[in-house]
Amino acid sequence: MSDNSSASRSGTSADAGGTIDPVLRAKYLDYCSARISEVFLSLTDERTYQLMEEAAREAELTVGSLGFQEMMRLVTRKLQESVPLPDLVSWVREYEEDPSRYEPFLLGLWKNAEREEPAGSEEES
Repeated sequence: MSDNSSASRSGTSADAGGTIDPVLRAKYLDYCSARISEVFLSLTDERTYQLMEEAAREAELTVGSLGFQEMMRLVTRKLQESVPLPDLVSWVREYEEDPSRYEPFLLGLWKNAEREEPAGSEEES
């Protein structure tokens, strides 16, 4: 999955410097994680193992020497290459146009970012 946040400086929640709102960035990562997880969970054991073997060969690793977590990382990376995901800027633009398109897929992992306020953001009296 690629993060092409500097590829466009459209009228999204990016400031003049092109940075993306941290909550929208967190929602994007949540969306991508949910999509990859959905595909991962739909795989048969045999297909998961095939993907892991392919990824291990590509990385010039020996399957028998890999631990479970490394095998799952390889499968996840392989899925990231094959699951169509929008880049960050496109996703933010689409999300702002119609949040209901993406809300059902969000897991809520971004909620901590929403609660955190940037330093100096409080109004002084």
